[in-house]
Amino acid sequence: MSETASGGQGPIRDRSRGFRPGVVARYAAVVAAGLLLPGTVFMALPDLAARFAKAMIFYPERLGEREADPGLWGLREAESVFLGTEDGERLHAWWVPAAREPDDDPDGGACSAAIFFHGNAGNIASRAPIAARLSELGLATLLVDYRGYGRSSGEPNEEGLFEDGRAAYRHVVEARGVPAEQVVVIGNSLGAAVAASVASENRIGRLVLTGAFRSVPALGRSIYWWIPNRAFNWSFNHFDAENLVRLVEAPVLVGRGDRDALIPREETRAVYEAAPEPKRWIEVPAADHSNLWFTDELWRELASFVGESPCSPTADGR
Repeated sequence: MSETASGGQGPIRDRSRGFRPGVVARYAAVVAAGLLLPGTVFMALPDLAARFAKAMIFYPERLGEREADPGLWGLREAESVFLGTEDGERLHAWWVPAAREPDDDPDGGACSAAIFFHGNAGNIASRAPIAARLSELGLATLLVDYRGYGRSSGEPNEEGLFEDGRAAYRHVVEARGVPAEQVVVIGNSLGAAVAASVASENRIGRLVLTGAFRSVPALGRSIYWWIPNRAFNWSFNHFDAENLVRLVEAPVLVGRGDRDALIPREETRAVYEAAPEPKRWIEVPAADHSNLWFTDELWRELASFVGESPCSPTADGR
């Protein structure tokens, strides 16, 4: 005879769920599908993966008209300019004059202009302190926002950013009259591929790459190790810094922070190994991906690197 509750409402049932192997198995299957299904789909359609990855590659932030004033960011001598690209986009940039002329250097060895290509997030405003320090080194500096960033028109993509790099180089050499062999091209993170692209196509004085990675697909393989390699066989949005730097005919400095948790060391080191001589490597203790450019160690190395005389593609590196 069944037991009944004191209120006479029928049989008492055990309401505890307990361990149910069927539920656990179904949950595990869902988790496995979540991990494996994207890899299976993207392996069959790798360019679909590239389209999905675009949202993870580019994180542009816009600038309002008032915010675009470089004086608000401490660059009181800077000029706000717009550059035209060959495919019709209009890029916003800041031209920051050198705080001192190269002749002020007793060795007379400082290069005279830098182009700084920032990473995949934000805009030029957060890079204002970098431009200020480059100016103090005797480098007039062009800070440029890629298409879709800051006040620049358009939407970001690989070929578009490479075209933006060409427009920036033309502005410095043609509009500002800086000799090509006195231009330092600098790229950080995703900007390293843009900088390497510019340097591979043009005469420059120096190339500086920080927080660089071999390519976006290579970085994806490193981070998303459970997805089959074929899923990263994309036909666009490669940003292949490793192969671009092989074509550079100028001294190269490659650097990273030794606590960079975003870009694995082997990625940045591979870019360094691909670069032709002369080249330098610096790994800054206690620096990570975001604060490398705010360490004295990097600035000391940079001052030495760009201060060598003569500033030309044939000058010896260390």
